[in-house]
Amino acid sequence: MIEIFSRVTFHAAYSMRAVQRPTDAPGLAWLRLLFFPGCCFFALIFSLSSHAAEVDGLYETEVLVTSQARDERNEAIRAALDEVLVRVSGDRNTPRREALRGLYKRSLQLVQQYRYRALPRRAGAHGELPGGLTQVLWVSFDPAAIDQALRRAAVPLWGQVRPATLVWVAMDDGGVRSLMGGDTLPQVKQVMQQQAQRRGLPLFVPLWDLEDQIALRFTDVWGNFQDAILRGSSRYATEAILVGRLFHQSDGIWKSRWTLYQGGEAAHWQASSPLQAEVLSAGVDGVADHLGRRFAKVFDESQSVRLKVAVKDVLSLEDYARTSQFLQSLDEVTSMQVDSLVDETVTYDLLVRGNSEGLAQTISFGRTLVEVPAVINVDAGDGLQTPSWETVDEAYDQLWYRLLP
Repeated sequence: MIEIFSRVTFHAAYSMRAVQRPTDAPGLAWLRLLFFPGCCFFALIFSLSSHAAEVDGLYETEVLVTSQARDERNEAIRAALDEVLVRVSGDRNTPRREALRGLYKRSLQLVQQYRYRALPRRAGAHGELPGGLTQVLWVSFDPAAIDQALRRAAVPLWGQVRPATLVWVAMDDGGVRSLMGGDTLPQVKQVMQQQAQRRGLPLFVPLWDLEDQIALRFTDVWGNFQDAILRGSSRYATEAILVGRLFHQSDGIWKSRWTLYQGGEAAHWQASSPLQAEVLSAGVDGVADHLGRRFAKVFDESQSVRLKVAVKDVLSLEDYARTSQFLQSLDEVTSMQVDSLVDETVTYDLLVRGNSEGLAQTISFGRTLVEVPAVINVDAGDGLQTPSWETVDEAYDQLWYRLLP
């Protein structure tokens, strides 16, 4: 007997502390000592905080097992591969695709690492876990091999940078009404966050502090009053908002109604079950399914384009490292070089799967770069000019961004 649970982590999407930038930064002259235009990008070893909803651990998971026997381990690895394929593709049907049958035949070869750890005994008649589940098998798969297999099978890939989703849940349990947030409904929050981890979905719960309580009431969420919910959610600046209403009927059945607001559109679905956890998981699955269909992309390995991405306001080595790390983490980017340094602007030369529109969409999900219009020879009126960004040759598309604090 095996059971899966996940360990996916998300970089903090919303940093609420101000970052003071130096006012006397001497441009990027200090970077010229590290490389020259056209050289290969090199990894900088820094511990950086990211403002993007970047998902770590997409290719690893944990499985509850009863023993370390080889047959059970092999079965657990196949079950873990199921979850990873769903998470990476955003599609719950991916493991059943005929084109991926061969991937399961070599599932053991895809494993980069695995290890066991014992679970603490729980209080009970015999001090054991149900079903004899006493250990956890942690499995980490080879990302490159899995991505390659999905691309060859024309399966969409959903990259590491994903839309962050804020969730509001109003619950009526036998006449007791509660709104999830802060310290309220901790079990509901735990179930939803665990399912979000399984699906690789950055899911965030409101603080439900005084500011939230002034902006929203239980009846606003229960009635799914869109204008009030959108206004009350604006402080969190997420790309998507999930609104759920749970009702416990007298016959013991839980019923739920869900609405996802994203990109100016609304999607609706419902679920019912005797188990509260199932209707909560259905809410999370609906979000992941919807966003996966919208943003996961089928990449043709034979079709790549070269782009130049110029980033302004790069004032320090840490700024440069944060920018480079973010661009390199994007699933569309297959190679990256620094093309030029002009004052506080770094221009990167990228080889990208797909096109510039797809890359720009993925970048917009994060909290690292914000798109700005191109600036070329603009007269400030007092004899000064803004730095000119050279017009690239016709073989390149170019995108312009500013680094956020």
